[in-house]
Amino acid sequence: MKHIQVEAHAKVNLWLSVGDIRPDGYHDIETLFQTVSLSDTLLIEPSDNGITLSCEGIQVPGGPSNLAWQAAALLSREFSMPAIAIHLIKRIPVAAGLGGGSADAAAVLVGGRALFGLEVPDAKLAALALEIGSDVPFLLHGGTARGSGRGEILEPTTPLSGFWLLLVTPAFGVRAEEAYRAARIGLTRYGSYTKLNCSAIREGELGSLVTAFRNDLEPGVVSCYPEVGVAKETLLDAGVQAAVMSGSGPTVIGLIRSRKEATDLSTRLEGRGWEMHIVEPIDSGCRVEGA
Repeated sequence: MKHIQVEAHAKVNLWLSVGDIRPDGYHDIETLFQTVSLSDTLLIEPSDNGITLSCEGIQVPGGPSNLAWQAAALLSREFSMPAIAIHLIKRIPVAAGLGGGSADAAAVLVGGRALFGLEVPDAKLAALALEIGSDVPFLLHGGTARGSGRGEILEPTTPLSGFWLLLVTPAFGVRAEEAYRAARIGLTRYGSYTKLNCSAIREGELGSLVTAFRNDLEPGVVSCYPEVGVAKETLLDAGVQAAVMSGSGPTVIGLIRSRKEATDLSTRLEGRGWEMHIVEPIDSGCRVEGA
């Protein structure tokens, strides 16, 4: 039976500035998105039994509440795509600020189009992606991009390289809605951070980039979940170049110069109950492996 395999890569936010609430209930944001080497794998094939979703690894819901399932339903509704069976090999931590569910949805959109040869322009696919979630449009293509609006207005920028990231995820999840409720909006205005970071990326000045690491959601999340602050301080005390919470958390990113340094630090932090992943920036989002 014909099938598609898609790698769905996680994202991190190297900075995230949050503005005022909009009429549609979302906040305006400015962020720097970066996809990383940690990924879920999705195997997609035609189904005679409606949309189905099975999972191995980290367990997630298999029905309409799952974003991958919703992506399949959207393609079926918009383009009469036949039903598909999705088998998800889940590695990206759930409700962790890494966009795992959004990446899976993006992978179904890309994989469904490829599997059935659907004539869906990229712009239409991005519009469908935004119906599912604010991070999904970016995760269709990944790489390095400035995001604004809800995060769907994307400006690709110079790919990042020359460093590794240690992702430290405490043993609990934080829903985006909860993080925004706890946010202390208005602590900063995002324009200066956007200009500083984009300039640093273009000029390859990693030192300037790390001085501007910031996440406006972080103080509110730390107030509710102090362990996030402990993880960040632990990374900084260990000598990482910079540390910041990704997205709505609770994952904290530690920026490190080499894989060996990241591996050594991960070993030293074992036993604290944190899930850790050593990753590098990559210049892609969903990658179709074969048919």
